[in-house]
Amino acid sequence: MMSGRLVAQNALLAMFMALFAITAPIAAVPLFVAATEGQSEPERRRTALIAAATYVFAGLVALFAGNAALSFFGVSVAALRLAGMAVVAVIGWQMINAPTAIAEPAGSEGKARLHAASNTRIDRADGRPSPTPLSIGVTPLGFPIYAGPGVLSVIIAWGSGPEPVYTIAVIAFVANAALFLALNFLATPITRIIGAEALLVTEKLFGLIVVAIAVGGMASALLVLFPDLQAPQP
Repeated sequence: MMSGRLVAQNALLAMFMALFAITAPIAAVPLFVAATEGQSEPERRRTALIAAATYVFAGLVALFAGNAALSFFGVSVAALRLAGMAVVAVIGWQMINAPTAIAEPAGSEGKARLHAASNTRIDRADGRPSPTPLSIGVTPLGFPIYAGPGVLSVIIAWGSGPEPVYTIAVIAFVANAALFLALNFLATPITRIIGAEALLVTEKLFGLIVVAIAVGGMASALLVLFPDLQAPQP
């Protein structure tokens, strides 16, 4: 009994850490602040709730309907994992090298910010009505920034194996969504206390971790797709 519980706890921790590294909630804090500029504090809280709910809904769809979608399109789990990990590697590489959520694109004149991990441009509300919680919470915050292609590919793979771990996976991405929610509620004081440079370093650090996770995942998928690559046991 204890052994099974320990295995479940380790699986939950591994899933949560994988999602944490891919989504980089701390690095997304400046993006949330920029996207909700002009909103009141109650509106920002509603936006955070809608974005977290969108992320959870997308994860549930990927987890429970992903296997059927794979069967319909004739895609193997190993191929999906390889493609998903390739997307994750690109995301990590962008987090390390591309303009970050706190860097403004050239020529934007302070009116837009670019999120490196999703290449999603957020227009500010200067001179215009502030975005409503629903309009900005569902997209681009909930999708594709939080529930991006890398995250959804990983979740589909979790629910498509011979022993799907639905309960543990649901707990993992609900916990990840709760972390997003907590950080978004505290976005303004966090940005003021930590500062832009520390957030930049955090995003680059998580980018390196994401690339490492992707390399390991691609190596495992390649061994399944091409078993001859595995060295024979002596």
